[in-house]
Amino acid sequence: MPKKVTLSDIAATLGVSKTLVSLVINNKADAHGISPETQRRVREKVKELNFQPNVLARGFRTGKSNTIGLIVSDISNLFYARIARRIEDYAWANGYSVVICSTEELIEKEKEQIRLLRGRKVDGLIISSSQEEASFFNQLADSGIPHVLIDRTFKGMQSANVSVDNFGGARLAARHLLSQGYSRIATIGITPEHISTINERIRGFQSALDDQGIKIPDEWIIRAPFNNIEEAVKEHLTKLHNMNMLPEAIFTLNNNLTAHTLKCLSKLAVPVPQRVALVGFDDVLHFDFTRPSVTAVEQPIDRISEKAFNLLLRQIKGERVPQHEWSVFLPVDLIVRESSVRRL
Repeated sequence: MPKKVTLSDIAATLGVSKTLVSLVINNKADAHGISPETQRRVREKVKELNFQPNVLARGFRTGKSNTIGLIVSDISNLFYARIARRIEDYAWANGYSVVICSTEELIEKEKEQIRLLRGRKVDGLIISSSQEEASFFNQLADSGIPHVLIDRTFKGMQSANVSVDNFGGARLAARHLLSQGYSRIATIGITPEHISTINERIRGFQSALDDQGIKIPDEWIIRAPFNNIEEAVKEHLTKLHNMNMLPEAIFTLNNNLTAHTLKCLSKLAVPVPQRVALVGFDDVLHFDFTRPSVTAVEQPIDRISEKAFNLLLRQIKGERVPQHEWSVFLPVDLIVRESSVRRL
C-alpha cells in the first residue's frame, strides 16, 4: 500500500514549513502575508501528490469541520431531494460540504444519526424530524448545538425553524375541488400520524369541508404506511373500485402518494379527472407533463433551503439571531392543472 502523503511531505518537497502549507490549504494564507506565487506552488504540489486532508482529525483539532449534516425522512422523495440539492449549493458557496442521512421515519434511527454526525464534528444540523415532540431538540438547543428544523415543527420548541403553511395549502386544495363541484372527496395520507405536516394538511382539508357541512365516510380517509406506500394505495383504491365506492376526487398529502395514486387509477382504467379528480400536496417537475398534468400545492423549495442554511450559518458563526427571525413561516401556492378541472 502506498504511503499516505502528509503535510510534512509537501513542506519538505517545496522547502517550506509545515505551518505554511497548512495555512494555504485552510485558506488562511492571505491573512498571514503568504505571496500568491507561494500559494500557487503549494496548491499545485497538493494536486500533484494527491494530498487528502484528514477532515475528521482537523475537526477534532480545531472544533470546525466545515461540514453540516442534513437529516430527512427519505432522500428519494423528490421534495427532499430538491431541498438537499439547494442546501448543498448554498453550503458549497460558503465553503461547507453536506452529509445527508435518511431516517425512514424511525425515531431512534434519527437520534442515532444526530449522535453520529455530532461525533464527526459537523458544525451544524438541518433536520426534517420524525420525532413526536420537542424535548430532544430542546436539549440540543440548551447545549448550544447549531441546528435548524425544516418542514416539520413542534409545540414548545426552542429551535430555529423554517416551515410552510400546510394548513392553508390543504385548504386551498380542498376549496379548489369544491369550486369544481366535487363534494365526495377522499384523502390519502401516510403514517406515522404524529408528523406535523400531515396533521396540518388533514386539518386544513377538513376545515374547508366543514365550512360546507360536508362529511366524508371513514373508507375515504386512507393512511398508507411510510415503508409501503405503493402497495397500500393500490390495496385501498382497488378495494373501493371493486365495491363501486370510489370518490369523485382525491386529495393526496405528498408527492409520492400523488404519483402512486395516479398510477393505480391508470391501472384500474379509471380516467382522471373524468371519473376521479386528483390534487396533491408537493408539486414536482413531472406533474407538469404527465397525462393528465397534475394539480398540486407548490412549496417554495428555494426559499426553504436558503432560509434554513442562513439561519444555521448565523448560529455557526456565533451571531445572535433576534427572536422574531428564529421562526420562518412561508406561504404556498396551488398550481391548477388538468387532473382537477371538471370537464363539461
